[in-house]
Amino acid sequence: MPRRSPEYMDGQRRRFCEAAIRCFKLRGVVATNLTMICEETGLSMGAFYKLYSSRDDLLEAVYLMRFVDRNERLHGATWTDLRKAMLAYREKLAQEPFWREMDGLADWDSRLLKLRLRQATIILSQIAQQLERYKAAGEIQPALDVERTAQLVSVIFDGSTSVVRQSSQLHVSGRDLSHFFDLAVGAVPTAPSRKTGRRRSA
Repeated sequence: MPRRSPEYMDGQRRRFCEAAIRCFKLRGVVATNLTMICEETGLSMGAFYKLYSSRDDLLEAVYLMRFVDRNERLHGATWTDLRKAMLAYREKLAQEPFWREMDGLADWDSRLLKLRLRQATIILSQIAQQLERYKAAGEIQPALDVERTAQLVSVIFDGSTSVVRQSSQLHVSGRDLSHFFDLAVGAVPTAPSRKTGRRRSA
């Protein structure tokens, strides 16, 4: 049998991850088994075990895929751009509630928890670097230093995605969340643009 290229193998791994996500959307994480995922890919269990040693390995790969996607999305040339990206990503998570189940699993699964903590450090550093640029450009005037401001933004974001915040009394609207972000970083209000043009004479 010819040896497969690393690119081909990576593509097959991604195929299993994407199939797992589709299954998780329909049934939830715990209720999805490997047979369902293999059926979704159209590949055999043997093909699965050539790529992953266990279901836990696949879960870790799926979880990492989420964080890589998040880290790529949470960028902005300006503070306004980053705030929009955070609001859009929060909306994306709301459309895929099985991620909350994954977060719950990570609370007691040491492998998933290590991955989650490692990725949290990465995104916190990424946000802090961006806030540093916005501060230097005069877009924000945070009351705290940049590292603690990044922590505050992270706490506001993570808190708004928690299960308890989905209830009607505790839900944080996108508009309120946008204001909370601006308050956290000390966003400098932009002056309203004035329309230019000659007034018509009476």
